[in-house]
Amino acid sequence: LAFEARAVKLQPYAWIKVRNVRFISCHADYSPSVPTGLSCNFEEGLCSWYQDNSDNFDWSVVTGMDHTIGIGSSLVVDMWSPSLHGAFGRLVSYPQPPTPTERCLTFFYKLYGPNAGALNVKLIDGLGYEIILWTRSGAHGNEWHEAQCPVPQQLTTFQLTFEAVRSGFDGQVAIDDVAFVDRVCTIPRKCSFEGQKCGYSTVKWLHRSGHNNTTTGPKTDHTLGTELGYYMMVNTDADVFPTGTTAVLTSPVRPGTTKPECISFWYHMGGPNPGYFTVYLKLEKGERVPIFSESLGQGDDWRHGNSNISNGLIDWQLEFEVVGSGSRGSHVAVDDISVSAHPCEDQASKCSLENGMCSWSNIQNNLRDKLDWELTSAEAEQHYPVPLEDHTLGTEKGHFVFFPSSNRTAASQNAWLLNSHLPPTQATCLRFWAYKPDSSDCQLKIWRLSGGLIFELLVVNELGGPWRHFEVNITSSEEYQIVFEGIKGTSGFVALDDIEYTVGFDCATKVTEPTSKKPDNAGGIAASVIVVLLLIGTLVALLVFYLRTRPELEASSGATGFSNEGYVPDSTVSAGVSEREEE
Repeated sequence: LAFEARAVKLQPYAWIKVRNVRFISCHADYSPSVPTGLSCNFEEGLCSWYQDNSDNFDWSVVTGMDHTIGIGSSLVVDMWSPSLHGAFGRLVSYPQPPTPTERCLTFFYKLYGPNAGALNVKLIDGLGYEIILWTRSGAHGNEWHEAQCPVPQQLTTFQLTFEAVRSGFDGQVAIDDVAFVDRVCTIPRKCSFEGQKCGYSTVKWLHRSGHNNTTTGPKTDHTLGTELGYYMMVNTDADVFPTGTTAVLTSPVRPGTTKPECISFWYHMGGPNPGYFTVYLKLEKGERVPIFSESLGQGDDWRHGNSNISNGLIDWQLEFEVVGSGSRGSHVAVDDISVSAHPCEDQASKCSLENGMCSWSNIQNNLRDKLDWELTSAEAEQHYPVPLEDHTLGTEKGHFVFFPSSNRTAASQNAWLLNSHLPPTQATCLRFWAYKPDSSDCQLKIWRLSGGLIFELLVVNELGGPWRHFEVNITSSEEYQIVFEGIKGTSGFVALDDIEYTVGFDCATKVTEPTSKKPDNAGGIAASVIVVLLLIGTLVALLVFYLRTRPELEASSGATGFSNEGYVPDSTVSAGVSEREEE
């Protein structure tokens, strides 16, 4: 709770007073977080945390960009600071007593910039061994994200550590509103499976990395793009997973909400017939409902899946189920599961960037790029030069992705922005808006990525000012991805907004109906749940209407004809179609 006073106009004898603050009529079932020394919003110091003297640099208390009240304090590491030296900065808790059960460390974090580095949460046990509990790396947008980190039961004294890891000189890491609570974490908004399983329970799923996977499975994870990164996997080889065998990965319970949410994840299916992979929404009261399914081998690639869910205040879980098909040398893997507090945007083919980056993502392959594209808005930006407004909303609150040039990283370093895989096409139109000021010396290239090879589609060098619209026709005889590549110079930036692709239509065709392509499961559960509710509501309304009007109908049973109050003549509909076709 924060009381904030702002002076609209300076006056010599004006003041605001707040006093006698009380809480009354509190809900009987509400339990506040148990206050501990580790719970801290950093408004009055570091609480029960201290700077590690054995690291390379310290965290700084910065005012004006916190999560708590927006103008308060948070802990920050500015990677672009010229006074920063070395690779690690650690914030360590004072020793904590043993815990009889699992607890939850919650906090808000920010990883921002084209070379932001990484943020780790580690546990130091009574013997001094360090265990990674949670990790994030790369650009996450200029916004605060909520994190929930399970802390296992500890039989001896232990410590917790926040560790900022530097990978370059152009980014920022921040934390705020830390709480250490005596309960199990709920399903986190994002789970990368680095360090641990985020509370997911498993039946025949394995927690693996490419480094320790001696059998079948992805060689690298999706989060880090290296063999050291972790994911969840089912070995579906017939010798260990016969036909009909079932493996289930179940999330912790998450409270229901009235608003639609977007479930997003990355999956890897190797082998000619790896099995039947289905994602279910399981309501606390009711049957589970399928929201995504796949059964074909997908090659050595991580692929994106998503779906809208709408649960109507009923607590729910996710279930990732694999059923064996009796194949050889096959597997199914899952990584980077996220739950967004907004619907999936237009089945990923049209992205305004107002609710995240849709199916577009930075890559973690150092052979392809070294930096990241970043999501921001003019209102939130405090460090980099950016457009004064986005293209979608035309305001400073609107969002876009951008790639800055600076002298803090080597010239000609690049960043790739990729979409999910698209099917072979004879005609697909890519449309987007780009912004690059006259003073910018960075470049923008658009590529088609197929079979590990890239094919140039467009090069944008000179823009000079406001948002410009571009259209690119794409043809491909094989599956492909679209790549936006930013190449940095010494100053300025390039920005993108309102990215759209229309599969099956070239740029000269006016698209008025959805294209016929393989469904990507987005909106499946939302449609099923909402349609059922609408049908039930309609039936109830018709029944009530019939019961109320039955006496009138019986009284007027001798009348003939019908009322046309709800009748819409066919000519009106046809005219509407004709107008759309002419347009």
